[in-house]
Amino acid sequence: MAEGKSGMSGWRVLLSIIGAMLGFLLFWVGGCGLAGQCSCPAISNSAAIDLSCLPTEQPVVKTTGPCSVCPPVPSNTPIPGCAVPENSQYIIVMANGAGTCHVELTFGNGATSSVDIDFTSHWIACGSDPHGCGEGFIAANADGGSPNIQVSVPEPACDAGLDAEPSD
Repeated sequence: MAEGKSGMSGWRVLLSIIGAMLGFLLFWVGGCGLAGQCSCPAISNSAAIDLSCLPTEQPVVKTTGPCSVCPPVPSNTPIPGCAVPENSQYIIVMANGAGTCHVELTFGNGATSSVDIDFTSHWIACGSDPHGCGEGFIAANADGGSPNIQVSVPEPACDAGLDAEPSD
């Protein structure tokens, strides 16, 4: 072989290395591990109803449509996957399908409030499989806003807390 000539030029070697690195990068970005399995993100199927105050009594919650409510758990209790602490200003609604979930709240004083939450289907891809990580449900209230949905709470249903003025 002539001096300075080899089977592959320096540029070809460099391009081969860059090509291999890009291949590994695309493989990693695709969410696949070395065994070809996906590292799927946690699928969120919930919406939070924000009461914007701590109710004196937790409201009775009824749902219709493809959803259910996460139960409240007592203080100092480990919170499993779908639960909220007792005496919380949030109510967590979980979707089990796409569609409109109607949530009706009845407060201790008999007042009611309701909200419709639209859950839309959202498939999560894994590499080249557009459904590889499964189906999730994204929540938005009727005006297309955030999944943290405000509802109106009747004034006497809110706990005034420590900042309250003493009454005569």
